[in-house]
Amino acid sequence: MGQDGRGRKLSEKQKKALLVTGITAAVYISFKYLLPLVIPFLTAYWVALLVRPGSRWLHKKLRLKEGIWASLLVTVFSALLLAAVYFLGRLFLEQLFMAVRRLPVYTRYLCGWLDDLCCRCDDSLGFAKGTSLEFIYTQCENIMNRMGDMAGVYVMDNSMAVLKWVIKGGAFLAIVSIGSVLMVSSMDRIRRYRNISVFRQEITTVTGCLSRVGKAFFRTQILIMGLTCLVCGTGLYLLGNNYAVLLGVLIGLLDALPVFGTGTVLIPWAIFSVLLGNWAYAVGLTAIYAICYFLREVMEAKMMGGHMGIPPLEMLMSMYIGLMLFGVAGFILGPFGFMVIKELTEMYGGKGIKA
Repeated sequence: MGQDGRGRKLSEKQKKALLVTGITAAVYISFKYLLPLVIPFLTAYWVALLVRPGSRWLHKKLRLKEGIWASLLVTVFSALLLAAVYFLGRLFLEQLFMAVRRLPVYTRYLCGWLDDLCCRCDDSLGFAKGTSLEFIYTQCENIMNRMGDMAGVYVMDNSMAVLKWVIKGGAFLAIVSIGSVLMVSSMDRIRRYRNISVFRQEITTVTGCLSRVGKAFFRTQILIMGLTCLVCGTGLYLLGNNYAVLLGVLIGLLDALPVFGTGTVLIPWAIFSVLLGNWAYAVGLTAIYAICYFLREVMEAKMMGGHMGIPPLEMLMSMYIGLMLFGVAGFILGPFGFMVIKELTEMYGGKGIKA
């Protein structure tokens, strides 16, 4: 009896291992090969969910077709998005031109600081005066020449790739815009098809999981990005930086990228300020970085972990595995995949996996 019990228990473990392996393989294949094909339509579906309450309300009040109101709302949403991009782009160019006009001043200041530093190095090492400065200028000239040659080759080799990306981006936006309008009118029919489908339970489980995780993830990231832009912009303004708005927005956008963060800009900037002897500015930059760092750590742990149901360790592991499997996009796909595997395992396996 004992041996039979152990055999049955081992068999259950094997079934569970096969179940988890099969679901994991299916999720990997779906994310790797199927997801890129349906991303425009998933985006269109989310936009349709966003504008549908408004289009239905307008349809009931003004008795025009719901598709007309959906088209109007999608147009307004796109116009607001383009206006925001235009405003940020214009602000970026204005402050960029301001920086370019002041570039000779910065160059003279940098050259004076570098000349003084090199003179100190020559005196300390016993070199002839100007030796270190000449070496640095020679190396910088060689580096700039190489970068110029590489830039020319890179532009020639990748010009067609950039053109393809522009065409794909335009097609993506067109599909999302048109698809979201069509999906608003077809939402009831889509739900009926889902309810009568053989895979109704699986579709409901996966879509519900992705919707919950997606809302928690993007709500958290947008909020953190906005607060990071505000903290960086305000901090740089208090430090007297003339490009506080531009740099605050750019650092906030950089912080939203998986591989980068506020430290990519603020830490080297603080170190450079120390080398220039500007200790107060370096302390201010360090304080801005510390606030942004703890803001992200606390908010991600509270908002994402709480709403997604993933403990911090599992979140870190899923993001790392996603990075290894899918590249940079894996930082987002990893937690999504973990939740889908968990939900499907619980559905098929009864007890499931405890997170």
